[in-house]
Amino acid sequence: MPRIRRYGDGCLRRRASAADVAAPETRALLDALWEVLAADGGVGLAAPQINVNQRVVVIRDTGRPAAEQRLDLVNPVIRETFGEDTPFEEGCLSFPGLYTTVVRPKGIVLTYFTPTEGQRELRLRDSDLLARVIQHEVDHLDGVLFIDHLSPVDRWLLGPKLLWIMVRRLFGR
Repeated sequence: MPRIRRYGDGCLRRRASAADVAAPETRALLDALWEVLAADGGVGLAAPQINVNQRVVVIRDTGRPAAEQRLDLVNPVIRETFGEDTPFEEGCLSFPGLYTTVVRPKGIVLTYFTPTEGQRELRLRDSDLLARVIQHEVDHLDGVLFIDHLSPVDRWLLGPKLLWIMVRRLFGR
């Protein structure tokens, strides 16, 4: 099973390439992401977090019934944001144990593809937790980390925690 890459790993800063929604490798990547997400207990995971440079994201949509929570996003694009900028405490599987308040727009309009729908572009509009998670994961596809949304002072204050995450990454803990 692939492992989640941690802060300090260069793969987290690369802009991901478009994925071929029809390729069997894309379906396999989605399944691998779900396996990693289930093992690590998060709500979302982007392919760059397991060192795969593809624009692929999986999200557990907890607002749906259990059997319908799997949300596969291939080549997602945030087309619009709306609503007030809202603070919310975020964490990230690439930053184990780190949680901090990030301000993001309340709502989004997203377009994306899934292997089951093929070349038909899907559209999603949300202004709840799902919108927040999607913004976080799409940032990963662009090499943007949630700490990048913080003020320089707030990032500086997190310095010791970020250093600890990098040290643990280097020594395999």
